[in-house]
Amino acid sequence: MAKKPPPKGKVQQQARPAGSGGMNKVAVLMILAALVPFSLPTVVVLFFTMLPTMGAWASEKGAHKYAWLCVGGLNFSGVIPYLFTLWFGVHTLDEAFNMLSDGGLLLWAYGTSAIGWLIYTAMPPVVASWLAFTTDRRVAALKAAQKKLVEEWGDEVTKKNG
Repeated sequence: MAKKPPPKGKVQQQARPAGSGGMNKVAVLMILAALVPFSLPTVVVLFFTMLPTMGAWASEKGAHKYAWLCVGGLNFSGVIPYLFTLWFGVHTLDEAFNMLSDGGLLLWAYGTSAIGWLIYTAMPPVVASWLAFTTDRRVAALKAAQKKLVEEWGDEVTKKNG
């Protein structure tokens, strides 16, 4: 006997294996471990300065993981000038620890990640308000157009046939 097709309007979801959503954390850790021998000073600076991003990535649950992108993008923007200084200056482990002990690097890195958290937290209500505003304007425009049609064609255009 043949299977019945699913009713129209319903979307059939395929089962996905557990852990297939998002990035595989083990793969990311393996990539980071492979970078260590080649550029230890860079890895040390990135590890200590990108902790807010790693925390956002590890703690976020659900299918839509966007906090680590928002936090990570701004976190990395605060770190990159110091990485350039490290790459084009003295690229040693001592210099990396000197930069970390300075305080300015950590202030910029953690400050920009805090701005990322602020944006991540503040944007959904702003977008919801904007969508509600534009929807209300569209409804008002459609009602005005409907009123104009009723005035031009009469009440018969608002009645259903059958």
